[in-house]
Amino acid sequence: MASHPQEKKADALYAVVVVLTSLKQKVTSREDMELDPEDKDHLTRTFHYHVPPEMREGIDVGQLVGIPFGSRYLQGVIVNLDDTSPVQKTRDVDQIMDPEPVLSLAQIDLAYWISDYYLSPIQQTIRQMLPPGMLRKPQVIVEAVPDVEADTNTEAQAEILSLLREMGPLTYRQISRATEQDNWRSVVDQLVDHGWATRKREIGAPRVRPKRVAVVRVSPSYDAEEDYPSKRAHRQRDVLDYLLARGEAGKGWTPLRQVRKETGASYSVINALEEKGVVERGKRQVWRDPLEGQRFVPIQPPELTGDQDAVWRTIAEDLTEPQGRPFLLQGVTGSGKTEIYLRAVARVLAQGRGAIVLVPEIALTPQTIRRFGARFPDTIAVMHSQLSEGERYDQWRRLRSGDLRLVIGARSAIFAPISDLGLIVLDEAHEWTYKQQQTPRYHTRDVAARLAELTGATCIFGSATPDLTSTYRAERGLYRKLQMPRRIMGHRRILEEQREGLPEERIRFRPIEKEAMHAPLPPVEVVDMRAELRAHNTSIFSRSLRQEMEAALAAEEQIILFLNRRGNATFVMCRDCGHVLRCPRCDVPLTYHSSDRDLVCHHCNYRTASPTQCPECWSRRIKFFGVGTERVEEVTREAYPQARIVRWDLDTTRGKSSHQEILDRFMRREADIMIGTQMIAKGLDLPRVTLVGVISADTVLNLPDFRAAERTFQLLTQVAGRAGRSILGGKVIVQTYTPEHPAIQRASEHDYEGFYTQEIAFRREHWYPPLSRIVKLLYVHSNAQKAEREAERLHRILEHRIARLGLPQVDLIGPAPAFFSRLRGKYRWQILVRGKDPHRLLRHMRFPLGWRVDVDPVSVL
Repeated sequence: MASHPQEKKADALYAVVVVLTSLKQKVTSREDMELDPEDKDHLTRTFHYHVPPEMREGIDVGQLVGIPFGSRYLQGVIVNLDDTSPVQKTRDVDQIMDPEPVLSLAQIDLAYWISDYYLSPIQQTIRQMLPPGMLRKPQVIVEAVPDVEADTNTEAQAEILSLLREMGPLTYRQISRATEQDNWRSVVDQLVDHGWATRKREIGAPRVRPKRVAVVRVSPSYDAEEDYPSKRAHRQRDVLDYLLARGEAGKGWTPLRQVRKETGASYSVINALEEKGVVERGKRQVWRDPLEGQRFVPIQPPELTGDQDAVWRTIAEDLTEPQGRPFLLQGVTGSGKTEIYLRAVARVLAQGRGAIVLVPEIALTPQTIRRFGARFPDTIAVMHSQLSEGERYDQWRRLRSGDLRLVIGARSAIFAPISDLGLIVLDEAHEWTYKQQQTPRYHTRDVAARLAELTGATCIFGSATPDLTSTYRAERGLYRKLQMPRRIMGHRRILEEQREGLPEERIRFRPIEKEAMHAPLPPVEVVDMRAELRAHNTSIFSRSLRQEMEAALAAEEQIILFLNRRGNATFVMCRDCGHVLRCPRCDVPLTYHSSDRDLVCHHCNYRTASPTQCPECWSRRIKFFGVGTERVEEVTREAYPQARIVRWDLDTTRGKSSHQEILDRFMRREADIMIGTQMIAKGLDLPRVTLVGVISADTVLNLPDFRAAERTFQLLTQVAGRAGRSILGGKVIVQTYTPEHPAIQRASEHDYEGFYTQEIAFRREHWYPPLSRIVKLLYVHSNAQKAEREAERLHRILEHRIARLGLPQVDLIGPAPAFFSRLRGKYRWQILVRGKDPHRLLRHMRFPLGWRVDVDPVSVL
């Protein structure tokens, strides 16, 4: 490893490297925070490294390299090559970790854009783009100096030195395992100081490696006339026949484990065949494939409806000659947006290009994979956080090599290494889950638009209820808006399948003499729960909902019950003194879960047993208030003991395949009622669901966030869209204590345009996004007084900068405690910077430790 700086040379080549480590500087004063406007690289700091002559042929932009950095040995990504260096002395690039670039030129440009727009360090952005397990940890290697007499002073020194001479060079971890000494590190320091051992730093082994398995095949030299096993060796004959059949099928090498499983042969049988020269064994790399074992049933594309055809013609034209502006595809639930995505993917794959299709929740990936797998079974990759590291790493490598050209996944799949990208699709593009909540706090919608611009790809944002920002951008011409205002009941073949075996009296819609049939959106009944209380109905089910549930169950139809809150009870209170049991780390009410009789914090997962007495006054009058999905399940089972019920929320989907198992069970009609949170409101196509009941529409509505009405409208409209997607029709019942609220009224009428007009007027009056932009500055500290002081201090600095820079169109909201003022033992204060261009205020600032910067936050709570 080259550890000494090299003199600048006239004909030298330098690698410009983003070092993948934190470069934070201590910030204690106003002078530390306010940077010179010329200091443009505090978020995009790079370092020049000399490229040794022997590396010049293999060096390339985008490669991962090992480099010395101070006293450490780290990894970095080459973002440029330069024939000059801004400094006189440079150090050498030590190692190219992967000959293939880990980032494309477009991804590097995208990383710089994310860093600038979201005010985040570029090294963290680049880390986000790499698969887990690719980066290796630095390690220290200790080696005994040969042929040097060591007059060791202690038994500890003698022991460690003896280990090094007997076992060779050892890492710190290996030394700690080989000795029982607690102070072995100081002993190593002593050996190095005396010159009896040397120490160096290097990159350790990768955490994730390619998987290799034992394989076997018929030997190419095998002669059936001479070498066939004797008739008495039945097991050997079975193995040989199996391998010959596999060979004829073009398989060649076959996993040894599979051979033994299929034939029942032992290792001794395989060994005997190998000794006779009949078979040969080896090792072969295999892909860890999350779709292994899945079988897709091919289907023919249906004929497009008039609405679909008009949209498809416009998008198809852009796939040939991109115009550089994203499409906002607004189609009501069930209007056939997915068929547009499928045709667009087919077109770009036929062009030899690749595609990225994103969904907002991991829960939606099984259904999406099933639909796309039916059209493109051999080129799908999957990327989301519930895959193992090995699976994610192998999917990434296959995409980079071009072996796979279509990726389906959640938010992080936007960074998939698709070569020659032709299409990006964001389904349910309005969802807040497309916003990353850790640094870099990017919004996938805006990253996708930028990536499409950099690559010349077509970009489609699809939604039945677009967020206000997207619609506002479409009005201004930044997006191109396409609409599909009518729901497709189904194509003739599907309608005939749905009709098969159904009594005529149960069919609410009659197919007409066309390839496809349209149908109205389901009627929505809004139930005033205040009136239910006045009628002495204290059940969580209104009388109307109970009546409709009984009818649906009697007709053997399926029901969805939606509540955006999990658990059994939302808080626990003493009826004598009013004490509410709260999380000691988050200062929020604990939620009661009856399955394990625990009180749980949904922010930090703190758990405690449910008390029988009040911890304040020792009263036994403990009352459970509110209702969650767990409680809805209990009440439903009591009311309808004959019904088969599944619950779909965060508590029931901890396992890797939980989402798919629950969905498959419901699709196979092994359950009559599905109870769930917002997971079930997004994009699911469940034809047998004829009733959707919203237990409470008020959960999000009354939160102190300017987007509360928008989210309520979107959630209600989306969950209502799960009903009536077949010839059976459907109905939606929304229970609420505020039936007169505009968001609820407009949702019940499926009136997006009316809601948008009303809500954008409210945003304009109060200068909220999208009329302005907001950056949330959040300070987090374990000391309440310290958090308040730091928030007030930064507020004064920002006010001073606004006045000094002359920024009349920038103002500050706060400082104030956040709505969740204490989480995980930390107090939270925030300042909202609002304006046309808040970057002018913040771009040249460096924030002290403890501050979090969130550009375009999706929540101000």
